[in-house]
Amino acid sequence: MKCLLVANIFPPINGGSAVVYESLCQFAPADTMYVLAPWRHYLNGEEVSAWRDYDARAGFSIERIELLRPPAATPRSLLHSAWLQLTVDLPLKLKVLRKTVSLVRREGIDVICVCELSSGSWLGLLLKRLLGIPYINYIHGEEITTEVPYRLFGRRRRHYLHNASAVVAVSEFTRRALIDKMGVAPERITLIVNGVDAERFHPGPKPQALLERYGLAGKRVLLTVGRLVERKGIDTTIRALPRVLRRCPDARYLIVGTGDYRPALEALAAAQDVQQQVIFAGRVPHDELVAHYQLCDLFVMPNRELANHDTEGFGLVFLEANACSKAVVAGRAGGVVEAVRHGETGLNVDGNDLDAVADAITELLLDDARRKAMGERGLRIARQSSSAAGAQLFQALCEGVVARRAR
Repeated sequence: MKCLLVANIFPPINGGSAVVYESLCQFAPADTMYVLAPWRHYLNGEEVSAWRDYDARAGFSIERIELLRPPAATPRSLLHSAWLQLTVDLPLKLKVLRKTVSLVRREGIDVICVCELSSGSWLGLLLKRLLGIPYINYIHGEEITTEVPYRLFGRRRRHYLHNASAVVAVSEFTRRALIDKMGVAPERITLIVNGVDAERFHPGPKPQALLERYGLAGKRVLLTVGRLVERKGIDTTIRALPRVLRRCPDARYLIVGTGDYRPALEALAAAQDVQQQVIFAGRVPHDELVAHYQLCDLFVMPNRELANHDTEGFGLVFLEANACSKAVVAGRAGGVVEAVRHGETGLNVDGNDLDAVADAITELLLDDARRKAMGERGLRIARQSSSAAGAQLFQALCEGVVARRAR
């Protein structure tokens, strides 16, 4: 069985979904997983940093193309959207299709895993019709819960899911959303709960090099890792920081990640007069991510559901922090309540409640014993989850899909 994974977000780009896809490949039998990914980031047009070095060390086959989807643009109307489709999307899709067909024929690909529902499923559906190759949709959650501006796009998501040979859900929350919102039959959904690679993510002392880089020696470090988007609740943490500093004046907030929301967050930090206590690290090298978790005293991401129902489908970063023996403060929205055990591995709070976020952070920063106990409990639970087990479930799913095609 040979599977082609088609992913816009793939290492060395940081992100929970990127880690999931990497694990599917790392823990798969040799020569069964192939990856098609971009070498340029569609959100900002920049070249993905250090992608050549990553690919050379990966241990599995990665093919790169400049872009898999057009650069991010918000259509002003349905007519403008149609114009973009004709002049930008269609030429790019032809390039992607030629590349994919060549790869499928050269490697003898049996099944395709589409990692972006709206922007990538056209490829899976077209190859299914042209070459008879089945495709799987890998669904995290926000791509089906988030409302879209035009009904056509909403119907297209449902169409793709109903034509897929199988659908993967990363959490029970996501599985229920697939059934309730998209009408996917339960028997067509395979639940593969996100796991963490406990050999890669592990406890360790605060790295001296990072303490010096960020000027954090002797400070209590709060950490967020993720794309800088509104649903993560980073803005709530910044607003809560003045209250935290009144009781924990040595607290500092380190934010790892990139995104269009950064200018707004920087302006908010200035407006709250905490710009000296908030550090925007940007994108960190792939091999430095674990060290950043080890650097913190408390991981904080009070996620919430937005008005358009954009929310976290699981929240792998919480498991990664737990695997580094860190307690967490999380929101109560989406599938995060499956990733964080309230009162055991961290605290779940209302990500819209400023007082609740400030109190949870302060409570754990000031109670070293409780924070340490939560971190140790989180470590034990994280080690019980397994990226390798998830990869095995995915392999079994692929083999079943291919077997059904052969009959």
